[in-house]
Amino acid sequence: MGAVFLFHMLVHLIAVTIDPAEVNVRLKSYAQPVPTFDRSKHAHVIQNQYCHLCEVTVSEKAKHCSSCNKCVSGFDHHCKWLNNCVGSRNYWFFFTSVASALCGLFCLMVLLLYVVIQNFVNPTKLRTDPLYKDVRSSNQWLLFLPLCPVQVKTPVVFFILTVVLLLGSTSFVLLGHLLVFHLYLMAKHLSTFEYMMQARFQQNQVPTRREGLTLLKEKGRPKVGLPGGTLTQG
Repeated sequence: MGAVFLFHMLVHLIAVTIDPAEVNVRLKSYAQPVPTFDRSKHAHVIQNQYCHLCEVTVSEKAKHCSSCNKCVSGFDHHCKWLNNCVGSRNYWFFFTSVASALCGLFCLMVLLLYVVIQNFVNPTKLRTDPLYKDVRSSNQWLLFLPLCPVQVKTPVVFFILTVVLLLGSTSFVLLGHLLVFHLYLMAKHLSTFEYMMQARFQQNQVPTRREGLTLLKEKGRPKVGLPGGTLTQG
């Protein structure tokens, strides 16, 4: 477990600290802050693979992140948890960070469940440390072994186990959902940004289809003449 969480911390730090910006953005020296985008001059931030804010030529899948205010190579999404954009340069570190965290949480929950079950089956197997020779009561436990043993009672131990297990389970579900979502994106060869754009496009198409069906129904209804106009008969 220690090795898994150490590996997770390493890849997480890499994902946080690596600069996902376009190579031209990273090589260019910006003496002044990037200006605010003016839509009266340009329809889009990036046109013909040229960013009007960064003032550099960018790759085809680059996007200008409003949070980072720079063009990101192979833009996937801006991650608030990393406080950094996720692009082609750090995507696999981000993905590995999520997967390793999920693996560590799974090991942690298995260990906690083992402690709970073993306490009812054979608690002596949980008291293998030599310091337990001085503990006579089965209701007393030693935490923070072996560096700083602290004696606590069984209810305190189970309270800590319950809280950690609930937090671990919640985190496992959320991270599991995120991992499955990115596996789905990989299978579809999509980025998070492209998936969101597709979903937004489909959502905008639904009202258009409904309006079209409504017009067809209106055309098919007979109209009854009335003084001063017509009334659609429903």
